[in-house]
Amino acid sequence: MKLLLITLFLFFPNIYVTAETKIFRVAYIDLKNDIRYTDWGRHPVDIRSSHNKVQRAVDGARLGIIDSKKYERITKTKIIFKHLRYVDEKKLLKFFKSESPKEYNAILLDLNFKNLKSIQSSIKDKNQVIFFNVSNSNNSLRTNGCIDNLYHTYPSDMMKTDALAQFLVQKKWNKTLILTGSLNEDAFLSTSFKESSKKFGIKIVKEKTFVNSNDPRVREKNDLSFLTKGRKFKSIFISDIDGEFALGVPYATMTPVAVLGSSGLSPKAWHWSYMRHGAPQVNGRFERKFNRRMQEKDWASWIAVKSILESILRTKSTEPQVIKNFLVSEEFKVDGSKGISLNYRDINRQLRQTILLVSSNNWVTEVAPIETFKNSKNNLDTLGIIQLEKKC
Repeated sequence: MKLLLITLFLFFPNIYVTAETKIFRVAYIDLKNDIRYTDWGRHPVDIRSSHNKVQRAVDGARLGIIDSKKYERITKTKIIFKHLRYVDEKKLLKFFKSESPKEYNAILLDLNFKNLKSIQSSIKDKNQVIFFNVSNSNNSLRTNGCIDNLYHTYPSDMMKTDALAQFLVQKKWNKTLILTGSLNEDAFLSTSFKESSKKFGIKIVKEKTFVNSNDPRVREKNDLSFLTKGRKFKSIFISDIDGEFALGVPYATMTPVAVLGSSGLSPKAWHWSYMRHGAPQVNGRFERKFNRRMQEKDWASWIAVKSILESILRTKSTEPQVIKNFLVSEEFKVDGSKGISLNYRDINRQLRQTILLVSSNNWVTEVAPIETFKNSKNNLDTLGIIQLEKKC
């Protein structure tokens, strides 16, 4: 009998759970045909290449689960992870309208804006479950929901556009032309940049819309010679969530100006080229495990799992309500390998974090908040939304 137990433990180490061990269940939810991964933001060559695989952010969560193994003995807690992928929105809504989400202590949401909006009321109703938004940047998710069990590890549009605005002010390139694409998401991002411009004193010279087309009948909307003529601006902010048109903007403008936003200098939650604060070690572990480079949504998924682990470790509890309260307390701090310790804003559950400004040569040019921009309580509060549009 003893020999049998030893054999089982050697070949199936996960079978061994003591009576004292607590179970914490984590789910990761995404959609099979999510255009954000299948088309948007991918290089046109990659879209057409049979050798390029769609890189899903669930791998970041899996790295967090792997990292959790070293916490099991200390916390006497085992993290059970399950990836739930739905083929369409109907099945996703059916899941959230059922009691099934209550089977999990925490759920990571990798969903687009429309899907997240459609399940907000269900999230609010299932208050005993902790939800993390790990991939959507829309500002209104942080201002209108009043949902105290929805946390955001992915930065908001405002955090990203604030970072760019700080950089433009520092460089004195603060007369800017905005180029906006045809998608709703493009308009959301440009609106966010205009709000950041008001905040930091950037002058918007003009806003023009573009179309990704070679049709000569719309030459004024697809030809950069027409879109960028004039000498009244020192920088161009381009909002192109699809990403294909933006690739051709740097070095193709009528006058030599800096390009920021969807190409040129881009704000990221994470980048594989960052060389400080333990980032190379995180990137190395991820690349060895998944045979690709870590992207910003991977990092947001990883830090969500790490936030859970940190809370369990510090509170010595797996109760969701205890963890929810701790996440927004002054005692909570988590190391995201981006320098300063990170924590969540009590007002909207957004993870305060630095933003990496990455050049088209894949190098971190600057890290925001930039040193000259100060906040009396927390310099990270110079980035993003720090008050709600309506009182909860």
